[in-house]
Amino acid sequence: MPTISATGVGSGLDIRSIVSQLMEIERQPLERLQRKQSLLEAQISAYGQLSSTLSNFQTAMEKLSSVSALKVFNGTSSNADVVNVTPSSDADLGSFGIEVVRLAENHKMASKEVLDSDTFGGRRRNDALNIQVGSDAANTISVDLSTAKTLSEIRTAINEDPNNPGVTATIINGDNNRQKLVLTADDSGADNALSLSTSGRVRLSDFDFQTVNDIGGDTSLLDAELNVDGYSITRPSNNISDVISGVTLNLVSADPGNTHNVSIERDLAAVQEAVQAFADAFNELRASIKTLRSGELEADSSLLSIERQVLSVLNNPAVGGSYGVLFEVGLSIQKDGTMSLDNSKLEAAMRADFDGVAQLFAAEGQGFANRLETLADGWLASGGLIESRQDGLKARVDDLLDRQIAFERNLEIVESRYLAQFTALDALVGQLQGTGQFLTNQLAQLPGANQG
Repeated sequence: MPTISATGVGSGLDIRSIVSQLMEIERQPLERLQRKQSLLEAQISAYGQLSSTLSNFQTAMEKLSSVSALKVFNGTSSNADVVNVTPSSDADLGSFGIEVVRLAENHKMASKEVLDSDTFGGRRRNDALNIQVGSDAANTISVDLSTAKTLSEIRTAINEDPNNPGVTATIINGDNNRQKLVLTADDSGADNALSLSTSGRVRLSDFDFQTVNDIGGDTSLLDAELNVDGYSITRPSNNISDVISGVTLNLVSADPGNTHNVSIERDLAAVQEAVQAFADAFNELRASIKTLRSGELEADSSLLSIERQVLSVLNNPAVGGSYGVLFEVGLSIQKDGTMSLDNSKLEAAMRADFDGVAQLFAAEGQGFANRLETLADGWLASGGLIESRQDGLKARVDDLLDRQIAFERNLEIVESRYLAQFTALDALVGQLQGTGQFLTNQLAQLPGANQG
């Protein structure tokens, strides 16, 4: 804006003060726009708080909105140093006796000890060491020895081959510059046992590979062996998920002759925590709506819409299971509008009919958490209620900013006009004052002007 530099020179008018006061009046519409902008920005911030609360509500509903989410199990072992258990959401309940006869091993073979400078091959173009993984000849890596290689160079050729079928080579360095080449199958079990062959002038006896595993030449002993309730089973891995439905047995160490118990039970405590989180999320949402309604979103209809939709779900029973209303599993609305949980009642309901409790919360299109999660998803979705309201408010803020910029430019013009007008007035008044003084002086010089 133009700078008001001084008072009037000719008239003594306080041009700075006059123009400043006039501009304060002119700025009042701009200040109203700025107040509107601040109000809208506060509403946008309030919607951000509501969005955060709804996100917490959505997360709490997710933990109860599907039957699989409610199927939480505990797996325990009488000796976790021998065998432990990891249940999935489809686990079979029960207790099982496990004897770990032996663990699955990765087949390992070691060459004889040679000097680190000794080389192999280099006598014919087809000199090679061939390593096959398992019974499929297609899973073979061939190390080209047409140019003689040390054990270290053979190791590098194996490990860097992009078509390596599943074998890792390692060098073990001993005393006096001597070393061995160790070949290890990447996967355990007899199906991944290694077999070796050579071509050209290279002979297996040049390497003299020997199996490191204590299996007496019987590669079937690379498989894990266990007894489950007296039923003998062998598997190529120590993590076994196809013996007890929905359960992974993790074999840790062999303990032949001893049976250890593993048990699969429902984790009722985890479900109770999820149901408590359901109640807490409901209470947080109600409290947030109450706060926002008495603040920045006092007249906003969205809060009423959200509240009505939530209460509509809670007031419509679920169908299809043994339980239809939340009160039957310990959830109730108190006089102050908050939800509380009776844990003993919930536990009793779960023990009486766990599937019924699961259906009450998670049945597709019927369960309370399932329906509430669908509502939350809609509110928070792209183009949903929250985003639409925020976008609308942001558009109004942008419009106000544009209007303020235009108004400020106009104020500069108005201020310049006032300055020009008052400067001209100052000059005119000064001129009139000068004329008046001149006339006074002239009249004073007329004959008889000073006579009494």
